[in-house]
Amino acid sequence: MICNDKEIMKKFGENVKKYRMRLGYTQEKLAELCDCSSQTISGTETGYSFPSSKVLFKLSQMLHVPLMYLFNFGEDPVITSKENESAISNYLSQLTPEQKELALKIIKAIND
Repeated sequence: MICNDKEIMKKFGENVKKYRMRLGYTQEKLAELCDCSSQTISGTETGYSFPSSKVLFKLSQMLHVPLMYLFNFGEDPVITSKENESAISNYLSQLTPEQKELALKIIKAIND
């Protein structure tokens, strides 16, 4: 059981990083979306600092997860199909046309 502030901040930061990476965002991109500095995101992810309430709510919105998921320190909550589709769509939007063509071939191969 997590019982001190440092552990809570560390676990919270690990969750932020996990969801950020699922979307393929850099710390800089997430900072831009949350209207904060990349140092805020870095400090949050490492457990060095905790975000303001404004940034906290923005993190939830920009990472497309309920706020409670960021505070879930047990097993990973079930990721719904909609969330998976959102993450896939986000990754695809960042690819070059050549990479998108390759991704389509991979998806077709998986589907066969």
